[in-house]
Amino acid sequence: RLPSLARAAAMASPRSRWAACLLVFAIGAAWQRATLFSTTGHARPRGRARHVTRANSLGLELSPVHTEFPRALAKAAFIDEEAVETACASLAVAVLKGNHDQVEALSVVLKAMMPPMEGAMKVRGPPPEAMLEKSELVWSEHDYMSGPQENLRILQSYEAEYARRVSFSKDGFRDPKVLSGALDLAVAYLKNYAVDKADMMYSAIEPYCMERGLPWDVKWLQDCATLRCKQQRQPEAAVLLEEVAKRTPPHPATLNNLGTVYNMMRDHEKAQEYFLAAQQVAGHDEPDKDDLWNMGIAKKHLGQYDEALPMLLKALEGWQTEEPDDDVTIAKLHDTVGSCYDLMGQPEEAVKQFASARLLFGRSIGADSPLYGSACEGLTKALLHAKRYEEAFDRLEETFLNHAQKDAIHPTPVFELLGLAMEDFVDKGRMDPQILVRLEAPMEIAVKNMIYRGLDKDGNAGVVFERMAQVLLRCSMARGDDAEQLAASKRRQLARSLLGRAAPLVEATTRSGEADLAHISALITMEQQVLDAQDAIYRKALGAAPGAAAPALNF
Repeated sequence: RLPSLARAAAMASPRSRWAACLLVFAIGAAWQRATLFSTTGHARPRGRARHVTRANSLGLELSPVHTEFPRALAKAAFIDEEAVETACASLAVAVLKGNHDQVEALSVVLKAMMPPMEGAMKVRGPPPEAMLEKSELVWSEHDYMSGPQENLRILQSYEAEYARRVSFSKDGFRDPKVLSGALDLAVAYLKNYAVDKADMMYSAIEPYCMERGLPWDVKWLQDCATLRCKQQRQPEAAVLLEEVAKRTPPHPATLNNLGTVYNMMRDHEKAQEYFLAAQQVAGHDEPDKDDLWNMGIAKKHLGQYDEALPMLLKALEGWQTEEPDDDVTIAKLHDTVGSCYDLMGQPEEAVKQFASARLLFGRSIGADSPLYGSACEGLTKALLHAKRYEEAFDRLEETFLNHAQKDAIHPTPVFELLGLAMEDFVDKGRMDPQILVRLEAPMEIAVKNMIYRGLDKDGNAGVVFERMAQVLLRCSMARGDDAEQLAASKRRQLARSLLGRAAPLVEATTRSGEADLAHISALITMEQQVLDAQDAIYRKALGAAPGAAAPALNF
């Protein structure tokens, strides 16, 4: 139980626990070197064989039995240097032009052209010991609150600096300077929500951080947990943070992070336990602004709004007083307070808070950030609850595009936002269904993003694609002038293509017993019939040949 962690922390100081960990680690590393890689205690052969081959690639002498047939000892002898240089030059151009397909192909070809490495050559001793110095982690310490364009310029300058560092190191990630730079740059990616880049970096450096042990492994686990949260993979984040807790003495940051993850997983009671344990380990007799924020979020999720709101307002006041220039954190607090007001049935107060959050996020990190999207989504719902439908739909459109194009796209919010558009705006709010046309382009972006990330192959994708088709169908009746009819016909093509993708996915899910989606299959059949009827009306209006089918769109 978590309270026992706090008692353990009181009995053994963090310094003594860390000293013990480091001592065990040092002894273990020394033992490994002494037993596995030391040549002491092993006598060398006194004489040399009468016939000895050339040393192999490991520098070991082989016996005469291996000399009967020739061996390719110079494995790089016939590599075409000009071809390598041409490929490298093309790779540089492809990187500058953002040609991902060519970069991928050239990277594979160049790696394949390298001299083959025997398995025995890949086994190396432990890397030289090196500390991970916090003073060297400068790229991740930047606040990135200068607006999206300036933030991008700064981030790309750090990428260039790191590329030069790697260029001058022959040991790659085994070089502690290169490895620490990777950890540093990966957190900079996280701060800028460049989730794909961060994922690529963490995947590449994991074995090197684990090989080095403390503190490299803990740093990787902690930061990768943050990445998993941003990817909406909270259960994986929890596993990583629990591993951090096993490897290190109790620490407020670890406990707070665990509380945050369990909050996101809707285990709010467990989250409260972790937050209380963090406060005890930190030695806070009274909660500070972070403690108030964390506990306020947990209580809000538990429906204890009367307790949560004063905590959150006090936390917001604390940040505004102590850290007035921290736009991002203050915006996050406005977002949380707005959510609490909206849940309490005070939408107008919620609108003020969400509008402040949107403004601060927009000017500091830009409209592409998922944080900006979160503020827009909260503002959408608050305006909707206040029956300010036109303003609310503007924010809905922003929210949907933000979800559609982000690295960590997930089908659930896309599905929910489309339902909001039809049910709350068109049905309950009695807005003209033609307003749904504004979601056409963002929906195409979302579909292509899902396909690119392999999220288009299961029942979840089928349900989302059906709902997209339903939105398109509702704003694409065969009526209006020629231009309107033509535009509606194109939207129906898109709807037909989406239903064609959705039908087999939904049917497969029902057959497998994973979920009964028979009602969705029925909807798809009905919507296809409506599309046929509307297309027939359109063809009749144009005088087209009966049975002429519009081509399906190819994503």
